[in-house]
Amino acid sequence: MNVTDLIKSTLEEVQNLMLTRTVVGEPITTGDHTVIPVSKVTFGFGAGGGAGMESKQSGEGSGIAGGWSIEPIAFVVLGNDGAKMLTVGDKESVAGKLFDLAPKVIETVKEMMDNKTDNTSNAEEKTS
Repeated sequence: MNVTDLIKSTLEEVQNLMLTRTVVGEPITTGDHTVIPVSKVTFGFGAGGGAGMESKQSGEGSGIAGGWSIEPIAFVVLGNDGAKMLTVGDKESVAGKLFDLAPKVIETVKEMMDNKTDNTSNAEEKTS
């Protein structure tokens, strides 16, 4: 098998392995909660080949190697009390922090809009 065929075959296998469900796992429901695992997938490979001739002898060779890893990085927990992202390891991810802040941001924006509406109504009453 030549290098081109090796690379093509390897990429076809990688395509089969690297599905969305590999990164965002299948939901697991237990009682009132659903847990969705989130993983980081890393993959790399290299290929090469060559041919040579020396003193009436010739030879050729090719090869390919690769490796991959799947590392769990977080779990999204859905329940009656809302949604939370629980990170794995020492570092809390930026996505997890944003996910946790979303309800607070929505509430703040809502309050600002309510205040704006109240101020507009008060201004209109004063001009009447």
